[in-house]
Parts: sequence; C-alpha cells; structure tokens
Amino acid sequence: MKIKNLLSILLCCGTLVLSSCYEETKRMVYPASTPQLSGFLMSSEYQMVYGDSLYFSVNIDDPETPLSTLEVVLVSEGKKLYSESVRTKGNQVQINRHGLCIPFSTDQESKSVTLILTAINVEGGEQEIVRQLELVRPDLPEVLYLHYGDEVVEMIRQTDNPYVYATEIGDFPETFSGRISTSVDLNQSKYIWGYSETAGYTELINPTGATFNFDYTDWNVRQVTFNAYTFKLGAVGVYQKLTINDAEMEMVGGYYKKTLSLTANSNVVVTGIANLEDAYNRDFFEYNSSDNSLTFIGQSGTWDVYYSPKYNYMWVAHMTDIAPVAYWLVGHGFTASPNWNEDYASGGWGLEDIFRLAYIAKVDDHKYQTTVYLNNNHEWGSFEVEIYSDLAWGKDNGMLLQAGSLRGDTDGFKISNSNGITSDTNFIPGYFRLTFDTSQGVGHETLNIERLSY
Repeated sequence: MKIKNLLSILLCCGTLVLSSCYEETKRMVYPASTPQLSGFLMSSEYQMVYGDSLYFSVNIDDPETPLSTLEVVLVSEGKKLYSESVRTKGNQVQINRHGLCIPFSTDQESKSVTLILTAINVEGGEQEIVRQLELVRPDLPEVLYLHYGDEVVEMIRQTDNPYVYATEIGDFPETFSGRISTSVDLNQSKYIWGYSETAGYTELINPTGATFNFDYTDWNVRQVTFNAYTFKLGAVGVYQKLTINDAEMEMVGGYYKKTLSLTANSNVVVTGIANLEDAYNRDFFEYNSSDNSLTFIGQSGTWDVYYSPKYNYMWVAHMTDIAPVAYWLVGHGFTASPNWNEDYASGGWGLEDIFRLAYIAKVDDHKYQTTVYLNNNHEWGSFEVEIYSDLAWGKDNGMLLQAGSLRGDTDGFKISNSNGITSDTNFIPGYFRLTFDTSQGVGHETLNIERLSY
C-alpha cells in the first residue's frame, strides 16, 4: 500500500515537472526530422541573365515537424550575390515560380554561380538543393538610341570595343539631359539608362525614370559615347577652353587664335591641349616635361599664336612680316607639325592658310630657321618648297638657293628649278630643321638640313 502511494506521488511530480516546462517555454517540442525537397524546377537549367529573373518551383514536405523557412542563396567565388528567406508554414509547402534577380549594373562580368536552396524546419533540421549555372551579361543590340530634347540618335557598337557605343560625327550640345535605350520607343525598350548619382555615369531606369546629365562644358562635342560595361557617358571632340599664360584663346572656324606678348626665355603655361609634347612649335618653344610647360625661345614681342585641334599643332607668326624680318616657306608636301597628316598629301601653294605655311623665324644675325615635316608621298610625286620674302609671292629680298647651297643631311634633297628645294630619288620622309644663312646676300644663301626624325 505504501509502495503504491509512492509511485502515484512520483508520477504526479513528473507530470508537474513536464507541465511547468511547457508553461515556462510556451513551445511545443517536436522530434528531430529532415525536410524533404522534391519536384524542383528552374526556368533555366544553365544560365541566368543580369537583370532578368530566374524562377524556381519546389515542394517541401516534413510530416513530423512543421516547416520554418526556405533560404535562397546565390554565391560566386565565395561572395554572396543574392540571399532571401522565404517563410514556410505547416508540414507541406508548394513554392511555385518564385523569382530571384541580380540587377544589371556597372562592371559586371559573366561568371559561374551556385544556387543553394535550404529548407529548414522549426527544430533546425535542414535539407539542401545545389545547382550550378552561368550568370551572363545581357546580349545588347548592335544599335542603342540616345534621347535628348526632341532628338533620337542612333549609337553604333564600335568594332574595336564591343562595350562602347558612339553616335555618328555631328554637332551636339555641351550639356543636355537624356536617356539611352535599346529601342527607338522607350516603352518598348528592355533596358533604359538614365539618372545616376555619380556624375558622368548612368543607371538603369524605367521609361519614366529621371534623365542623366551629360556635361562637357567648354567642349566642341562631335560624338557622344556610352560604355555599356561601366555605364559611363563620354564625348569625342575638342576641349574648347585653351589658355596660354591664363589668356584664353579664341575659337575661330575650327582653330584657336590669340595675340600674345611673349618674353624670351620666359615660362609659358598652356592648358587645354592634351598632348602638348607633340603640339608645341619647335622654332619658338622648348618643352619642359617635368611640369608640362614651355619656355619661349623666340624674340621678345607680340606674336600671333594659332592652334589646330585637327593637326594638334601651334603655329606662331607675324602674318605681315616681310624679309629680312622673317621669310615664308611655301609649296607642297610639307607641314610645320612634327606628325604627318594625309590632308597634306594633296594640294599646296597657298598664301592665306597659316596651316599650309611655315614661318621662317630669325634666330640670329643673318640666320633663319623653320622646322617642317617633308614628305614626297604627295599626289604630285614629290615635295617642293620655295622661300618667299612676303605673302605676295615676293622674292625681292631672297632667298634663291643655288647648286652647292645645301649642307648637313642632304641625302635625298636637290635644288628645284625655282631655286627652292625638292625631293630626289632616294628621299625618305621625315621631320627636318632647316637653317638658312643669308650673310653672303641674295643668291648666295646656304641651307643646313638637320633630320630630327623619320
């Protein structure tokens, strides 16, 4: 009788203990189990495209323990690209066409990725599905469309860089607001690039999203470019604001001009010319690579300075000078620039275009110098130049070169029938410094030829 009462008391205490645990945690404890995943399907078994959704369907079942969540993770090279927790309830869940997306944005490359689905029940039991696929860049069309104002302009994929698109050469505003799309009609476009918080860049937007800001102030914009990898806007053109010693040059008919007071051996600071090392005039300046400046080596005075963006070169002259203050080189097959341009492979013999002339500057008593590129690959089969005393075809004050006038690197040179110089049969084109000595008078001048480059 005592033993029976003791068992009753123990059973009652055990019940009290279990009940108190339940009352304290307010949680039902379930047996350990593992969710089961079945019927898994993906909208693409092999790849997903940046900006597109990848859909999957899956059934999750755990008859013993209620479900908790489905963890969705997309990783590549140890980096998590996408993660999401999908709430699951009950013991059986059917997930149908659930989508995930990696936005199409800047600097994205195609890569291998791993999709991991992890079903978890309320007791922490879990089961995974793992799939490998490729995350690839969108296949953009050969033509994109630039929208600004009332204009829609084609942008063509460039052959030298498949990420870069460019308009045809034309005239574009320095600044404008716009969008770029994959179709002429914004509403029909799969991708539209518009406003970005980063200046000079774009982001993907919807058809009514904010426009980007194109800002190339002080440029003469000839083409608008767009990089579909970096989403960066660009321009091809000429930076219009050029200064020499803080004096702004004036743009006139495709070139710049400024009359400046320059002092011999003084430092000259030029802004707005990207490649000053090729552009400077060798007869008037020396180039200082340490600070990208120039030293003026001409005679102190007021000079007309011209700069051509097309030829990337500076001409310096007094257009009214006549000999013996200065001389003029006139002819065909030459340019004062150190770099040849095919524009000079035809025509010549003009007196009005500074870009077709060479100013022969006085560098010492009876000594004059000009530096030019000479090329016999001309439509007339040679180069030929004469030395004039003014820009009215005058030769009253010389120079008239004769047989025996040439000195220095004379191979391939000969005296022309008009007392200038022309190319001989073995001439090799190149950049030459021509130094004239007039101390012996008209008809007795000498010319020293120094080859500077091929």
